[in-house]
Amino acid sequence: MITLIMSYTKPCNKCGQRISIRQMPAGQWVAFDVSTEETHVCGVQNEPSVAVKLKKNKRQKIDEETEDFGIKVDDVNDDIEEEIEDDIEENIEEIKTYDSVSGIHKCIDKAIRDKKRIFIEYNSEHNEEITEREISPFKKFKEKGRTYLQAYCHKRKNERIFLTKSISLASEVNKPRTKIKLGKPNLKIINKSNEDIYEEKPLKKKEKKHTKEEIYETSSKRKINWIDEIRGLPDLLITIGIIGFFVYIFFF
Repeated sequence: MITLIMSYTKPCNKCGQRISIRQMPAGQWVAFDVSTEETHVCGVQNEPSVAVKLKKNKRQKIDEETEDFGIKVDDVNDDIEEEIEDDIEENIEEIKTYDSVSGIHKCIDKAIRDKKRIFIEYNSEHNEEITEREISPFKKFKEKGRTYLQAYCHKRKNERIFLTKSISLASEVNKPRTKIKLGKPNLKIINKSNEDIYEEKPLKKKEKKHTKEEIYETSSKRKINWIDEIRGLPDLLITIGIIGFFVYIFFF
């Protein structure tokens, strides 16, 4: 029995990177990075997988065994190569990339509905840094008039909240969404990423205990208000006069 490996290697039409085009059980053709199980995304280079290399070595061993029967698998593959080449542009699952606001939201909504991953280019407002990452989107929601996306980030291996208007590019990824379940959106993540939400805590003033020497020194340095002293002089004279009058009557 001859086992035909339905795959084909060619340069990507968009980025020129070598890709392996493989036929899936359902019959569709999907582009993978060479020697990996990762679907191809233009601009993203995945490391070769050891498991894929082992499969390739096993396939080569099968090819050598079939030559003992006078049949070369390469010859058979050459016969179907032209058929694959003609059919590949029609049957290959195209990876769509969106860079418009409406297109990005369409890509996000489709991934949430189909429980798939997406690849995004994100411009962070917090640190003004542009990053590329693969995420599993879960939910879109509004907070303080802004639209956010709750997702699992496969780069950071944790939940992340993304501001949708900061996503400058989104691409479909033919991978299932992570099996990790996320609860309600963690709004603390938003608070940490927005500087305007931070509230400065008022500093408590420490009460300083003054010594007797400091109190005496402070009182000695206090300025005398001569205007107030002059205004109180008539009252003082009247008081002294009344006291003197009673003293005069008592003794004389």
